[in-house]
Amino acid sequence: MTERVSTGKSGRPAKVPGEKHTREKIFDAAVDLFAERGYDRTSVRDIARAVGITESAVYRHYPSKESILDAILAYMEKRVYTPLPPARRAGDDGSIFRDMLEGLPRYLMADPSLIRIVHVLFIEMHHNEKIRDYLKREYGSRAEDYTEALFQQQMDDKKIRPCDPRALAEVFNAFRFAWLYQTFIMDYTKPRTIEMMEKELQAPIEFFEKLLKP
Repeated sequence: MTERVSTGKSGRPAKVPGEKHTREKIFDAAVDLFAERGYDRTSVRDIARAVGITESAVYRHYPSKESILDAILAYMEKRVYTPLPPARRAGDDGSIFRDMLEGLPRYLMADPSLIRIVHVLFIEMHHNEKIRDYLKREYGSRAEDYTEALFQQQMDDKKIRPCDPRALAEVFNAFRFAWLYQTFIMDYTKPRTIEMMEKELQAPIEFFEKLLKP
């Protein structure tokens, strides 16, 4: 077996090119364990064992288990508010509803951490106040403000028919939240492909398109 060569005064093994930083490994291990066991039933020792380091090494990167959760929530927040690429089909200009729904499965499946984090949030929200408050804010009031502004601009540009943009944002986001819950909690163990999920979303997309056609 080939031994890793130690370099530098610390005597730590040389980092393999392309290998994740220890902080990232801790993050990934925590997400996996929180999804598998739950936040409360996972200890810092468990996370350290999963990474193959000591507890003290974990604390050098994260001062507490809660700080790991904070990093997970910050990661999710950044990804949620990253606009999806426009969905365009041959012969049409797409729609705001297609842009916000059709690319969702591919966007989520491209980052396995996102799927596991969604699972953690939905499971833990029932008894973890911090996670519940996060979801109420990011998937509730902030999401509705963000989506309302998008829909208002679409109405101003005469791309969708005039209506109450706040009410539309609430209905649209309620559907997206329900779809995420069904897909990643209710059907968590069900084999699913991007194509299957995209197909499931076609009817709701067409419903919104026809209902709000200018």
